[in-house]
Amino acid sequence: MRRPRRLVLVGSVLVDVLLYVPHMPERGGDVLAQGAVVTAGGGYNVLAGASRLGMPVAYAGKVGSGPMGAQVLRDLESADIPILLPPSDDGDTGFDIGLVEPDGERTFVTAPGVESKLTASDLAVIPLVGGDVVYVSGYDLCYPVSGAALADWLPALPQDVLLAFDPGPLVGEIPVRYLYVVLRRVDIISLNQRELAILTGEDALPTAMERLAGLLHEGAWVVVRAGAQGCWLAGPEGHLRHVPGRPVAAVDSTGAGDAHVAALLAALHAGHPLEEAAHRANVAASIAVGRRGPATGPTLEELESLLGEERSR
Repeated sequence: MRRPRRLVLVGSVLVDVLLYVPHMPERGGDVLAQGAVVTAGGGYNVLAGASRLGMPVAYAGKVGSGPMGAQVLRDLESADIPILLPPSDDGDTGFDIGLVEPDGERTFVTAPGVESKLTASDLAVIPLVGGDVVYVSGYDLCYPVSGAALADWLPALPQDVLLAFDPGPLVGEIPVRYLYVVLRRVDIISLNQRELAILTGEDALPTAMERLAGLLHEGAWVVVRAGAQGCWLAGPEGHLRHVPGRPVAAVDSTGAGDAHVAALLAALHAGHPLEEAAHRANVAASIAVGRRGPATGPTLEELESLLGEERSR
């Protein structure tokens, strides 16, 4: 696989409103939150995670003109993440409400905004260069406007540009006509076990991964995230590899998959082979789930310190 030089994220950076609750409220009921966080989320988690690990990044999506857009602009500026498209005056950035339970599990409701309305003309002016890796989420393929535009644009990416795809929790709602044309262009697909089962209709991991790999081009890689168990890899040679995880007590699983994808791409950018990149991604995700908030992936110094401790044991 080619070594990626820069991460360009197309699609959705929105605002996460996270409420930490002792339990989910009953229907028609209420519950008092024990804490709250308001911050940029969605694709921001991937951008910030990769940037902290030393990979150049850029956001190629829309930012709105209201208070949610202002929050996104502040957070992108604070993280030194450049924006490749001009601000939108067609409305505000979207947001989601996330309920986070004591075991770290989170449940979302999302209200999309201008970030869900990328058009063909928007995509046409994104300044890609050879060696870039374009990242897209399944959320973006679900949106009527962005989905149609991306389904045309992604398959036509230059061959010297890599495509990374995370189908996400809405994988079952991605229009089939968009999903399969994108899968045929994907170089790296990263998803969790639930999403894999929905996408392939198979519960057995080896069969599901084999079926998914059969939908991709012969040089593509499948990364299946399995939480504390680590992840599984399937690539051109056909056999599965298990990369063990680092079990920790989860505080907040929001953005854990994003932290994993970000660390994987940053490790490939740094020149690590895929299996070592997957190990680094497992460790980075274990750090992220031990912290509150969506964009909690480690810095390069934090990750290297923990990896150094592993090697010294």
